[in-house]
Amino acid sequence: MLIEFINKQSAYNFYRSLKEDEDFDEVQLMTGDDNTIERKRILKLVKEKKSIILVSTQVVEAGVDIDMDIGYKDISKLDSDEQFMGRINRSCKKDGTVYFFNLDKMESIYKNDIRANKSLSLLDENMKEILVDKNFESYYKPVIEKLKEDYNESFSETNIEDFFVEIVGNLKFKDVETRMRLIEDDRWHMSVYLSSEIKKDDGTILDGKAIWEEYEELLKDNKLSYSEKEVKLSRVRSLMNNFIYEIMKCDTFPYTQKIGELYYIENGDKYFDDGKLNKERFISGVGDFIEI
Repeated sequence: MLIEFINKQSAYNFYRSLKEDEDFDEVQLMTGDDNTIERKRILKLVKEKKSIILVSTQVVEAGVDIDMDIGYKDISKLDSDEQFMGRINRSCKKDGTVYFFNLDKMESIYKNDIRANKSLSLLDENMKEILVDKNFESYYKPVIEKLKEDYNESFSETNIEDFFVEIVGNLKFKDVETRMRLIEDDRWHMSVYLSSEIKKDDGTILDGKAIWEEYEELLKDNKLSYSEKEVKLSRVRSLMNNFIYEIMKCDTFPYTQKIGELYYIENGDKYFDDGKLNKERFISGVGDFIEI
């Protein structure tokens, strides 16, 4: 069974409720906070276990190879709902069933996205028919018309014709990125390195402290050539990604060390329960997590 939420906190809360219920043997949680190793572990379990409940955010909608019999999803954009349905009965060996519920407001997640309008979601009867019939031309037509209407009524610098001619045509990539951003992150945040030990599938251990210390030494090493140093830093940074998380700004931030804009916290495993971040414990220690 796959249960998807559009709000990370809602996913965490529901996951914890299921974990506390002894009637469920295997419950897993997958969010954007999970590193590559944790994600692989979860996907392996999903494929091996006959009876498993996977609670997730929208990270499962693209690039995740899973096949579940039953799905529950919080309503969001219609194309996202369609993506979710593609994770149910992918093999076509059984009868798949999908249920939708309305918990969190998608407007708060997809700010300024026309597709987050209720009239363009499954809250509208016409959209239900479009999803069942896979008639997405009828879905995108009003979306495009609304886009044209909004842009034509806006100031000249935001006009869609000017956007393509002046910004896209002149290869102003930063402006294109800003204009095309789907989820606005209007909250200042910082990157935190939570040092811990992570066990890989092959039994080897990633030592967060040792990796951090190697990173420090490489930055200080002035004897290496530029190219050799960059290659080694690239390898270490790839390993470091398994320990880095995004948190919201906090005035009192008990970090151990700081390099650039990256904050290092020793004994980071105290923020984890059963391999998952305990958000309440983290809030009391260093701040709140970004909801995406």
